Amino acid sequence: MSIGRTALVLGSIALVVALGSFAIRRAIIAKDERYGRETFGAQISEQLEQIRQSTLQQQHLQSRRAVLEQIRDSLARNPKDSSLLPLIGSLQIEVGDTLAALATYRRYIDSLGSPNVVALTDYAFLLYATGERTRGMRLTERAIRQAPSYQIALYNMAVMEFDRGRIAQAIAWMERCRAVDSNSAMGRLAQRALEQLRQMERDSL
Repeated sequence: MSIGRTALVLGSIALVVALGSFAIRRAIIAKDERYGRETFGAQISEQLEQIRQSTLQQQHLQSRRAVLEQIRDSLARNPKDSSLLPLIGSLQIEVGDTLAALATYRRYIDSLGSPNVVALTDYAFLLYATGERTRGMRLTERAIRQAPSYQIALYNMAVMEFDRGRIAQAIAWMERCRAVDSNSAMGRLAQRALEQLRQMERDSL
């Protein structure tokens, strides 16, 4: 995670703590203690839950960074082990290091004639999201040819088409995604997206 991103997260935690403390002080100052608890109890509980969630997120990121460093060390000792690259790229995305993830996936894709479809799909979407839209879509199509039932690649194509303003094409890709397995997490997500896309299509008529 970058220094700026870390500072932003820590700053958010500090703000939540400060707001919680302010609410608690107001409750204590209130002449009627019962009134104070009724008025600020829910607010305090909500803020404490936000603090807990922020802390858990920080702990998760720290653990992922530790794993990332361990795998990097393994790659340094075995530089020809390209099988480690997709995992490194995935972890770099998790910790927010998009540019490093792009470089890692590029190294992996360029080193293999037929790369892992998961890594290819992730790389393609990173390219699209960072401005290389044509290449991102082309590589996503390549991933789908390699694995026609890979729902994430199908879903990503729908998102890309929607981003280009092509709702009919987005619906078609989303339907393909759902048709693979409507009960999977991606299938359910595709169903919700389809409902919204169809509503948008009706509204545009």
